[in-house]
This record gives sequence, C-alpha cells and structure tokens, in this order.
Amino acid sequence: MDDKDRLLLSLLRRDARRSLVALARDLGLSRSATQERLAKLQDSGVITGFTVVEGAAERRSTAHLLIRLAPGRHCAQLVPRVKTIPAVVQIHSVAGAIDLIVRVEGDGVAPLEQARAAIAAIDGIAEVSTFIVLDHHLG
Repeated sequence: MDDKDRLLLSLLRRDARRSLVALARDLGLSRSATQERLAKLQDSGVITGFTVVEGAAERRSTAHLLIRLAPGRHCAQLVPRVKTIPAVVQIHSVAGAIDLIVRVEGDGVAPLEQARAAIAAIDGIAEVSTFIVLDHHLG
C-alpha cells in the first residue's frame, strides 16, 4: 500500500459515497487508475462492502494537532493542502488562539509524526502542537 492508497482510504473514511471522478481528482489520478486502485483494495480485503477495514479502532494511534497560522493566512488557503496528507481524518477551523484542530491516525506513532512534520512544513503554518491520545473514554 502506497501513499495514494492511504490517501484514497482517508478520503473514503471522510465520505464513502464520493464519486469516482471526485476521488480521482483529489488523488491526482485518472478515473480508470483510481478505479483500479479501488478494485485492488477490494480484492485484497482492505475494503469490504465499501467499509474500510484496518483493524480495531482502539489499536490505531491518534493525535490532535493544534495549529496556529502565520499572520495574514487563512484556513481556506491552507486546509486544501492539509487534506492531502493521508493520516489526516478530521480538520476543524476554530476561533481563538488556535486556528485549526486536526486529528491524525496511524498504525503507531511514526505515521503521526510524519503527518505532523508534513503539516508543519506547509508554508503559512506558524506553529503545531501535538497531543497524542492515551485513552478513549467516550465515542
């Protein structure tokens, strides 16, 4: 599984009913290449019944990234770039000292750190604070 496959799974987690054309556009691939990737993921058992199967949710590592943007930058400018990072599963624009809260997931801490580093490298991101989830108590 490569980064395009992980991004495809991330896009499907967000909205499993997205059209093939929309998925292809977000992946930067042709419709037929995207359809082939979907078929391979289905054949391998990663996607069954249009449900992402990655093991028990409690076994996946999760972190919340609190992001402050550089002066003069806006969420609308940076969110499209953040969305392309495969480990990103949620993005919230918020009011206050922090501009964005991003939830990332991965199999262990390394993918979380890779996502954090990729986000921190985006021009216009001033600061990223990382909060790794230790336990889930509700939801």
